[in-house]
Amino acid sequence: MNQSFEIVKVTKDNYHLYDDLVYLRLNGKERSEKEKEVSKTKIDLRILKELKKDDFFVYAALIGDQFVGWIHGIYIPKIGKWPMGILYIDELWVSANFRRQGIATALIKKIVEIKDELEIDCIRVYTENKAAKKLYQKCGLYVINQSFFMEGKF
Repeated sequence: MNQSFEIVKVTKDNYHLYDDLVYLRLNGKERSEKEKEVSKTKIDLRILKELKKDDFFVYAALIGDQFVGWIHGIYIPKIGKWPMGILYIDELWVSANFRRQGIATALIKKIVEIKDELEIDCIRVYTENKAAKKLYQKCGLYVINQSFFMEGKF
């Protein structure tokens, strides 16, 4: 069943809804009502600092009083190169019960709007998820080469 949703910026005031959704993704279940009440009252100062950054974008899909999906974007300038910067999609996730309702597409469209506001030409994403690849291609992204995704914790 398709439900109407709204794409909203994640802020200090609604962060608890985002935190509840992250909990669901990591644990496969929702927080208890008591845990949700606690999450409304505490937020790490480092998170507040990140949410205020001009080059970091976190948006979520809101249905009723809950977030059901999110997208993270980060702008990285490329000085002396064209395009002048890249807007990376770092994460995109929609709760299983709300997939195939246009939410992921709407979240990607929000990142495209931000790209246009920043007056840059390029959005980039790395994924190994075949369904995600199809979604990104449907939204206008295309495969440019085969890459390795690497990470290090030092």
